[in-house]
Amino acid sequence: MKQRTFSSIRLRREISGWLFVLPMLLFFLLFVVYPILKAIKSSFYGFDYTKYYWSGLDNYRTIFTDPLFWKSIRNTLEFVLYLVPSITVIALMIAVTLYAYPKKMQSFFKAAFYIPGVTSIVSLTLVWQYIYNGQFGLGNYIMGLVGLQSVNWLGVHSATLALSLIVLTISVGSAVVVFSAALGGIPKDYYESAALDGAKPGKMFLQITLPMLKPTLLYVVVTGTIGAFQVFAIILIMTGGGPAYRTTTIMMLIYQQAFVNMNFGIANAMGIVLCVLISLIAYVQFKFLKSDIEY
Repeated sequence: MKQRTFSSIRLRREISGWLFVLPMLLFFLLFVVYPILKAIKSSFYGFDYTKYYWSGLDNYRTIFTDPLFWKSIRNTLEFVLYLVPSITVIALMIAVTLYAYPKKMQSFFKAAFYIPGVTSIVSLTLVWQYIYNGQFGLGNYIMGLVGLQSVNWLGVHSATLALSLIVLTISVGSAVVVFSAALGGIPKDYYESAALDGAKPGKMFLQITLPMLKPTLLYVVVTGTIGAFQVFAIILIMTGGGPAYRTTTIMMLIYQQAFVNMNFGIANAMGIVLCVLISLIAYVQFKFLKSDIEY
């Protein structure tokens, strides 16, 4: 009798738990899982403006033999190599510097760095269009003040770096907030013990702060990599993928294939390849940065 009562109570608790998570589970299945499965299915179909038809692996053969697709992969990886290390290092330096400030000053500066990340990307990009303007932009005006020649900021040789700078200013704020929260969770006893042993600040940073921040570093690196792969709106507004396809990333190419050329099957195939590529890179990052540290 007691066993049956215990089992019924446990069953009711499990049902109650599932009822609480059911709305979010349905939302996840409807807006995440279903679109992914639909995209995978669509990547094997063609579209002739009237109906879909089965094309098998033709879409994948098309993209893998397209030089522009490989160029977009190379451009995307270049953005990742520029953005992920710079966001991680700069955000960590800012967070460590702010940690020594009083709480109110920390909050002010963290809000100042975070605001661009929640501001309209279109508005920010229009501001940067003015800064990069070759004739009357602020960038070349400052270059002239220090005696340097004007720069074609969105030219073939500098467009990737110029656009990376925009993404950096938008993305660094959230990483600063994450690092600041992680720094606050490190026990101060470690630093006090190290100071008693005569350790210098630099040594404490390398042997205490960095190892204890390893889980947070993993989070920032992985989310930063995913974000760098998905850079789109800034490129669309600033360069449209030019000049000479220099800033055409895989996301830009997916947009062009789907909504300009109406090649939805090819666009979905590119999206699947992008998903696989991000997953492989994330796996490598987890392999090298995972940590069992808890604090």
